[in-house]
Amino acid sequence: MRELAQKRLRKNLQQSLKYLVLVFNDFFILALIFLFGALMFWYAQSMKKMPTGLWFYRPLVGVIIWLPLISGKLVTLLEPADLHFLLPQDKQMRDYLKPMLNYSLIVPTIILVLIAGILFPFATLKAETSPVAYVVLAVVALLAKVLQLKLEEYNLYSSHKLSLPLLNLLLLLGLICSATWTICSYIAVILILGALFMLAQKQKNVALFDWQYAVNQEQGRKNRVYSAFSMFTDVKEKKISIKRRKYLDFLLPKSLAKEEPNKFLYRRSLLRNPEYLNLLVRMTAFAILISWLVQNWLWAFGLSCLVIFLTVYQLLPLVSEFDDNVMYRIYPIEREKRGQDLVAVLKLALGLQWLIISLSWLIILPINLQLAEAILGLLIFSIIILWLYLPIKIKKRKI
Repeated sequence: MRELAQKRLRKNLQQSLKYLVLVFNDFFILALIFLFGALMFWYAQSMKKMPTGLWFYRPLVGVIIWLPLISGKLVTLLEPADLHFLLPQDKQMRDYLKPMLNYSLIVPTIILVLIAGILFPFATLKAETSPVAYVVLAVVALLAKVLQLKLEEYNLYSSHKLSLPLLNLLLLLGLICSATWTICSYIAVILILGALFMLAQKQKNVALFDWQYAVNQEQGRKNRVYSAFSMFTDVKEKKISIKRRKYLDFLLPKSLAKEEPNKFLYRRSLLRNPEYLNLLVRMTAFAILISWLVQNWLWAFGLSCLVIFLTVYQLLPLVSEFDDNVMYRIYPIEREKRGQDLVAVLKLALGLQWLIISLSWLIILPINLQLAEAILGLLIFSIIILWLYLPIKIKKRKI
C-alpha cells in the first residue's frame, strides 16, 4: 500500500507541476512581483507610523499566525474505483496514509514559514514579543496543523466524526492566548501533543475504514484545487456542476421574445456555470483586497486594471462553450455574430465589476481628485479592453 501511495504522489506531483508552470507564467510572476512589492512597501511605511505596545497587537499576531491552518487539507488521492478494488485493504490503509500526511504538510508549512517571516518585525518590534516566544508560537502553529490533519485522518476511520470547524476555533483561541501570554505557548504544546497521542490510541481501536466518506472528501479537495488552477488555465479534470441561482435572475431579461439565442446562452452560462461566475467574483474580491492593502490610488488603479484584463482573458473560452453541444449545432442559430453577442453579455459583467471596485475605493481610499481620475481611468480601460482587445482575441480563436 505504501508503494501505491508513493506512485500516486509522484503522479499527483507531476500533474500539479504541469498546471503550476501554466499558472506561474512570466506575466503572472511579474504581477506577483508588483503585488508583493506594493504590499511590502505599505508594510514598511505602516511600521514607521504604528505606535508600540498596543493591547490588541499580540492577539492580532495570534490571528495572523493561525491563517495558514486554513490552507491544505489531508491529501489521500483516493479514487471512486478504490471503493471496489481496495475495499479489503482496511488494515493496510494506515501504511497508505503515512506518506500522504507528510505530503499534506508541505504547502501549509511553506505558507506558515512565509507568513511568520513577514510578521516577525511587527511581532518583535511593535507587539514587543521576544524572538524566542515568537519561535515557540510558530512551533505551536505547526503542531496545530499536524493535529488538524490527524483529526481528518481519524475521521476517515470513525463513524462519529469529530468537528473540524470546532477544532479550528479552539486552535484560533489557543494561538491568540499563546501570542498574548508566553506561558500559554508551552501549555499549548503539551495539550496538542496529548491530543495527538489520544487520537493515535483511538485510531488503533478502529478497524474499519469509511471508504465512501474518504472518497467524497478527496473529490471535494481535488475540485477545490482544480478550481484554483482553472482561474488561469483550462483544467480537463475539473468536474463542473451547473445549477440555477434564483437570486441572480434579476440580471436576466424578463422577456425572451427579442433575446438573441447566443446572448441567451452566454448570460445563463455566465450566471450558472461556477467556473465563470466564481472567477468573476474572485477577481473582483481580489481587486478590492489589493486596493485595501496598498492604500494608494495609483497602485490600486494599476493593479485593478491588471485584474480586469485577467478577468476578460479568462472569460474568453465562454465564446466556444457550446461548440461540442449537438443541439447547438442542429438548431438554426447564427454563429457568425456570436463574438458580438459575447461582448454585449460581458459588458454588463465588467460594468458591475467596475462599479463594485469603484465603490470599494470610495470606502477604503482617501477621497480626492486623483481618486476620481482613477475611477474614470478604470472605466476607460474597461471600455478599451471590451471593445478593442476582446473582439481581436475572439477572431483569433477562429470561431
